[in-house]
Amino acid sequence: MKKSFYILLLLVTFLAACKKDRDKNEVNPEPGSTGEAKASEFLKSLRVTGVEEVSFDSVSNSFYVNLPDTYNAEQAEVILSMQPDVVLTDSLEKPISGSVISYPYKGTPPLRFQLRDKSDKKWLFHVYFNFSGTPQIELLQKEIPINASGVNLPLRFTAKVGSIPSSVEQLGPIVKISNKKTGFFMESSYYSLTTPLYLGAAEELITNDPLTMEFKFFNQTPVVFEGIKFVRGLPDLYATPMYKFQYTYKDTLKAAGGYFLSKEKYTVKISSDFLATPVVSAVQVKDAQLLTLDKIPASLPEGSYLVSFYEKETLLGKTSVHLSNFASNCLETIWKGDVNGALDRNVEPLAFSKGDVFYTKSLPLDFGSSNTNFDVNRLPRLRLKSAGKTVDLTPKLVVYNWAVAGTSYPLGQYTIPTDLPAGDYAVSGIYTNRYETQPYWSKLKVK
Repeated sequence: MKKSFYILLLLVTFLAACKKDRDKNEVNPEPGSTGEAKASEFLKSLRVTGVEEVSFDSVSNSFYVNLPDTYNAEQAEVILSMQPDVVLTDSLEKPISGSVISYPYKGTPPLRFQLRDKSDKKWLFHVYFNFSGTPQIELLQKEIPINASGVNLPLRFTAKVGSIPSSVEQLGPIVKISNKKTGFFMESSYYSLTTPLYLGAAEELITNDPLTMEFKFFNQTPVVFEGIKFVRGLPDLYATPMYKFQYTYKDTLKAAGGYFLSKEKYTVKISSDFLATPVVSAVQVKDAQLLTLDKIPASLPEGSYLVSFYEKETLLGKTSVHLSNFASNCLETIWKGDVNGALDRNVEPLAFSKGDVFYTKSLPLDFGSSNTNFDVNRLPRLRLKSAGKTVDLTPKLVVYNWAVAGTSYPLGQYTIPTDLPAGDYAVSGIYTNRYETQPYWSKLKVK
């Protein structure tokens, strides 16, 4: 009897230990609540294959996956145990079959997934992946170019790198640059390992003193590199404000993205296929990050122009503008390819093949929502004109949904006729009231 009691006690102890190990791996998301529902009404538990430590933060509806030092899977296998009548949904909120998510966690944003029940209630979860210990990071070179837009640190991440960020408590890994000789230092957070890191006043980092760079992930030991030297990189120039396209002759043309040097010579070249000789003017260095053309040459006829900025003979960047004494209908940009080109301004000469489909963004824009019924008749026909041929292209309405700004606007989609003779064509817009815009700065070369 006594022996049986000890066996029973041993069995209870063993089962309790198993439950404890299971609970570390399989986490129940209690007690998060929005007042209308609880997280546990959607998800019973979450576990990650090969990982023992998973915790849940009910304040942020976030899971923390503490990856062991030996973990090196390319994708984390996240296993969900959902409540009955609950489904996993995709980014368009459509149901997905299954309950396993394979996620590439290395240096990517935290995993986000949404669950929905049969009453159409939804719950959004986040999953952060992080390591402890010291990450393995290689510095590929100690002399690093930098400009006002930031710096691409020549680092290679080989092991122990989780999501960016790896905790709700940190925006991303922190980079600290310090000068031990002067005591100067600055810090910045990485939002993505594939984009430039902004470090503030770049010119202050240009020094003959050796610098120290410290790279720290959440909950990990910092990695320190000594003997760093920053050198001035080529300015990453862009027109500012970036949305401005129509200028009067009294306006100031501005370009940012230095850093610029007051002792250097900066010029702007204004050109078009309809201008016999480009107009070149000196531009002023207002500060390390701003160039200005304070007086637009009055000799330029009204119309569309390509604007190119130079430091001595080195091209820094290009934009396009429309010059006029008053606001008018005009063609801002014409391009072929991804419709997201609507957010940029094409600064390359136009060269299309017969049958090519392309887009035009014309001003003024009609703004609305994704549900707005835009009128295609407010878009211009495109008139292509050469010495021997004139043809009008009818627009097809394409609505561009600019999600970041929460708005939409119409674009014109056009097709080069397959029987159009090869050659160079001036491109202008024709509206229903018969108003014709000034020609686009580049002629369209049909191949």
